[in-house]
Amino acid sequence: MSLLRKSQILSALILAGILILSFHPTEALACEIDVKIHGESREIYRTGDEVILKVEVFLTHRNCPEGIEATEFKAEGMDILGATKWTETSGNHFERLVKVKITANESSESIFHAKRTCSKEGGYNYLKLNVGAV
Repeated sequence: MSLLRKSQILSALILAGILILSFHPTEALACEIDVKIHGESREIYRTGDEVILKVEVFLTHRNCPEGIEATEFKAEGMDILGATKWTETSGNHFERLVKVKITANESSESIFHAKRTCSKEGGYNYLKLNVGAV
């Protein structure tokens, strides 16, 4: 086989590899959600404690079909007492403070869920608080 022919075959294989990789579907990133204690956190919480949580959402899709208000909260072992309005801290970054009251019994846990559902994958995160005798 001539050197010119080998070179043509190698070029064709490289081109085919580039084409295959360029059409490989890439996974869309979900909205990034972070839930944490606003202020000082503790290892153990007691029934009746009121805690302020900070929920941060980064909308990774600039043209998300769902507004920030579509973010859903669910609480297990705690009651949601209230929340501030969403504020946009920078482009597509939002945050909100949520006040909760621990209702779980000792030796259990309270879980706060934050979820976004949309056609572009959405997002989810949670914060688990240990409840016990202090």
